[in-house]
Amino acid sequence: MSTPCSQVLAEVSARLLELVRPLAARTPHPRRVLDVGCWDGASTARYAEALGCAASGVEIHPESADRAVARGIEVARLDLERDPFPWSDGAMDVVVCNQVFEHLKNVWLPMSEIFRVLRPGGTLLLSVPNLSSLHNRALLALGRQPTSIRTLGPHVRGYTFGEIRDFVALGGAFAIERTVGVGFYPFPAAMTRALCAVWPAASHTTIVMGNRRPVAPPPWQAWLAREMGEGLQTAYPEAAAAGAERHAR
Repeated sequence: MSTPCSQVLAEVSARLLELVRPLAARTPHPRRVLDVGCWDGASTARYAEALGCAASGVEIHPESADRAVARGIEVARLDLERDPFPWSDGAMDVVVCNQVFEHLKNVWLPMSEIFRVLRPGGTLLLSVPNLSSLHNRALLALGRQPTSIRTLGPHVRGYTFGEIRDFVALGGAFAIERTVGVGFYPFPAAMTRALCAVWPAASHTTIVMGNRRPVAPPPWQAWLAREMGEGLQTAYPEAAAAGAERHAR
């Protein structure tokens, strides 16, 4: 990973922590935070410290999960595209999901599970690389592939600034509180906060902050079932069936 990209990701982590800290004042004890894609648990531990609570995480990579557990984090080792979360409905007050959904083909099951385990009124902070970032626009203008979704890269989905907002807010599931832009690649991220505030839709990464509304069932599963019924989506029959069964209970 290039140094400018690493700097942007470090800035994303810093901004997420800044957004988490004020939630302690409006979330009653006992609090619970879930980090979806917690990696080694370093950021997860900082969220828990800011909120004054224990932390849970989801991580599929064994070595990273082991390091998170060593930090005192409860870790569910599961495949986000296939497995439901082990926690009960409404068990979490805050869910953070940083730089994960661009790696997933099946986004409906994990989003439905995030919605399920987050209590009504709880807060979701979700970040993804911005397909409509300024540097991606420049690359497209030159006939080049955007960096956020390359054929031989790790990302399988691309989200513009508006698209990820619409995805989180689908069916009124979340009331969007804030949408924050972070970084203008390849410039040093710490120098670009003013520009991000003025033109967030062209920043490197988008952070969506949403409050979970009391709607049911999760709208992402209904969307998937409708698409499959119309023959437009054929890749995830198992996910649709598992999600429907899970959320019918």
